[in-house]
Amino acid sequence: MNGQTAAAALAAVVAAVCTAVCASRARTSRRPAPLIAWTVGFALFTAAAGALWYGAANGWTAAPFRIYYLTGGVLVVAYLAVGELLLVLPGRRVTRLATATMLFLTFAAAAAVLAARVNVGDLERAGATPPNGALEGPWPKVMAILLNSVGTVVLLFFSVRSAWFRRDPRPLMVALGVLVIATASTATRLGSYALFAVAQALGTVLILLGLVSRRSTPRSSAGS
Repeated sequence: MNGQTAAAALAAVVAAVCTAVCASRARTSRRPAPLIAWTVGFALFTAAAGALWYGAANGWTAAPFRIYYLTGGVLVVAYLAVGELLLVLPGRRVTRLATATMLFLTFAAAAAVLAARVNVGDLERAGATPPNGALEGPWPKVMAILLNSVGTVVLLFFSVRSAWFRRDPRPLMVALGVLVIATASTATRLGSYALFAVAQALGTVLILLGLVSRRSTPRSSAGS
């Protein structure tokens, strides 16, 4: 196993552990809704990391690339953001609307990714690094940009807000984890796929620690 494959395997194992931790907490929590959304988010990340692992070990083909793009490139950040809203704004109209919209967008994103043509030549030339430009057509890219941008803003804003109102630095781990994952793509441009996978694993752990260390917010409370 080379360094790139080992790094991808590490990311997949870490994501699976994060999924199990969130699922376990959801079963015993009095307010399981945020944890359920985060469990879905980490499960999506596990699927994406597993596809990364497969691509690094065997080379990219259309099926694992579609899985990677849909789960990791489009959906995961948005589901973590929905969980954040369920935590800090429980029962609010905006939270119900965001949750319902996310369910619709999940089906729309899956349809867009499955319908898009994959440039097989780009996959064959990619090596271990996932070639995000291999998925042709505008809609998958539009949905990836939209959901990642909105999800990142929600996670950053409410984690910083929670830390400020609670005078507790732990929610800032969410913000730090999001930033680590968001900047991990720089490693791919530098040709370091192993660094990209390790950075994603680190960011996932930071997000998990920041999420599970927090509590639900009563409606009258200023922050979580």
